[in-house]
This record gives sequence, structure tokens and C-alpha cells, in this order.
Amino acid sequence: MKPEERRRAARRKVDLQVTRQSGIEENCCYVDDVSPTGIKLKREAGTLPSTPICNLELHLVPGAITTVLAGKRVWTTAEYEGFEFVSPSFSQQMIIERISGNL
Repeated sequence: MKPEERRRAARRKVDLQVTRQSGIEENCCYVDDVSPTGIKLKREAGTLPSTPICNLELHLVPGAITTVLAGKRVWTTAEYEGFEFVSPSFSQQMIIERISGNL
């Protein structure tokens, strides 16, 4: 199964910036697509893959509104990473579903 085909829910292309946080390390990434269960991120050039579990700070309105979700990395390539969301709260799940077009 290709990495992009892991998610069973519908995916949607979106244009969001994400700060991937692991310990004290932070890296800027961009959302390639999102579904209610996971997210595909494009790393900036030269950025190494994340640790297996990290925080994903989605910048819903840059500089104003963010939400931080825990993510478990399920695959990685040279420039992309796929994450599954880990126990999002009800309000976070509603945000994800709205972003992914499932609401």
C-alpha cells in the first residue's frame, strides 16, 4: 500500500502552515492534504523527518488562531511525512472535519 493510500477517509488539499514540535526542536512544514484521521505534511528543504510522536501546531489563521494536535508518524519519504492524529479533543476533531470538508 502506498503511503498516500493509508487513510480510509476522504482527503482534501489545503493551504496551511504547520509547526512540527518535538522536544525543543521546531520545524516549519506545510499541509499537503488532511482527512479526519490524519495529515500529510511537506517538509521545508533540508529538514529532517520528525520523531515518531510529535505535536503539530496548525496555523488556522496565521498569527491569530492555532490548535496543537498530537501526531504519530506513520510514513516518511524524502520530502513528505504522514501522521495519524492521536486522541484529538472533540473541538479539535470538529476543526479537522471542517478543514477536511467532512462537516
